[in-house]
Amino acid sequence: MRHLLFIFLSCILFVLQITPAFATDLPRLLILGNDHSRDTIRNDSRPFNQVLDSISNALLDEGFDVKDEAALSQSSTQVKSRRSQSQLLQVARNLGIDIAVIFSVYPNMKKNENSMRIHPRVSGRLISVFDGSRLGNFDIKSQLSVPVEKPYSRNDQQEAMTEIAGRLGREVGEVLTDRIAQYVDAEGGMIKEWELNIEGFNNDEIMDMEDMFQTFDGYDSHRIKPNAYNKNGHSTFLYRSSADSAKLKSNIVNMLAQMNVKGDIKIHELTITVSKGRGIKIIIDHVDSW
Repeated sequence: MRHLLFIFLSCILFVLQITPAFATDLPRLLILGNDHSRDTIRNDSRPFNQVLDSISNALLDEGFDVKDEAALSQSSTQVKSRRSQSQLLQVARNLGIDIAVIFSVYPNMKKNENSMRIHPRVSGRLISVFDGSRLGNFDIKSQLSVPVEKPYSRNDQQEAMTEIAGRLGREVGEVLTDRIAQYVDAEGGMIKEWELNIEGFNNDEIMDMEDMFQTFDGYDSHRIKPNAYNKNGHSTFLYRSSADSAKLKSNIVNMLAQMNVKGDIKIHELTITVSKGRGIKIIIDHVDSW
């Protein structure tokens, strides 16, 4: 019995130790409405907010880290309607977001002599904020439609659309959950592609480094960057990893110590430069987002 109790308590302690790490490694998500086109409904409408809330809840239910723009933004007077995609991406970049979910809601109203039928559709895309990679698109049309009898007002139209917006948002959230999971490794971290520059090291040292790359935390893969200027003393790699810059920095420092060489480490967004030098100097000029 004592042996079983010891195993049970050990398992509990192990779970308590790894759970916080899993949560902090998740990518930070921000859901943004793109109503730049006049064919879409505005971000300040009830149907739009219903869709946004339903998408958020679906992702939160699966444990994703969903941020709120209003809570993170310092300015309360910021205009949030009719923004272009480039403006939305700049917002996500300023707030330290990893993945932006940008979507639009189209009402699809069909009118006849006696009534109007609303059949809304949600379309959008997933974008990796810092490197601009497109992570996939989605376009989902509601399987339900709501008739609105004449005479109807704008409020009647919004009420009818809001009635089915929640279910449509949940359907979108389920699709996004599966899509985003493809870009998160088994430990919960988002896999990113870094540009890793090695400067001042000879070919033998670079070959030793490549062997050590594969032992780094979060390692996925690496390869020589095809269009980079690679020569003796300088190599540029495309390095895929779920580790953040703090983990990569720690691994590189340990690598240099094992090689018994000194160097400078500079990290700028998704670019890391390791230069052979007289001492270890670390420069990080951005704040990690996850």
